[in-house]
Amino acid sequence: MSDQQNNIMDQNEFMKRMKAIASDLWGGVMPVATETPAAGSSVQPKPPVKEPEKPGTDIRNLWKTADESVDWTDALSHSTPADGLTTLKMWTFYHKHAERVLAGDLDAYTEVLQKANPLGELTDFAENISMRALSASRLESTFRCKGEYMEKNRKLYLAAMGLRIARDLLACLPVEEVTVKAEFGGESVFSATYPRMQLLHRNFMFVDPVELSQECGATFA
Repeated sequence: MSDQQNNIMDQNEFMKRMKAIASDLWGGVMPVATETPAAGSSVQPKPPVKEPEKPGTDIRNLWKTADESVDWTDALSHSTPADGLTTLKMWTFYHKHAERVLAGDLDAYTEVLQKANPLGELTDFAENISMRALSASRLESTFRCKGEYMEKNRKLYLAAMGLRIARDLLACLPVEEVTVKAEFGGESVFSATYPRMQLLHRNFMFVDPVELSQECGATFA
């Protein structure tokens, strides 16, 4: 037997003994070392372990998350991002518009809504979504319902959309309330006005969107 083969056997035997010792120490739970391959063989890398995907957003959890709030006072005071989250390009835009936004300028509100597009993530859940500033303290959004969501869990769908829209718009601009309306088949099927104060300090992971919307005067057709 050649010296090379003897060395390979000795290395394999040594690795087996080390694994046996490790098994005694760790109760059999530890990463397993790769044995030295025989001459001429190759070791294929193991494919990376795929992490489980996060649950997708649907009408059963739509209201539980929302955009990060824009601190317009910080945006006015700082020319570079102060929150560690906003891109420099977007922060520069906020900084430029902050004084007018804090003064309640409706044209500035409209420019921010167009640029930030706070409801962009919700387009899969509605045929059309619009938003506008009614006053310095109030925004309004109207969406056209998708038939597939109206067939099942109609009330949950309307309330989930209403609450999520309100949260995203309140996070975007310093208004006091957001009115959300829904249309389906050319008729009004939902309306609610969500005051900022009524949504403060809520744990939205455990909120019932239908009950909260009703607290905010929601009507379901």
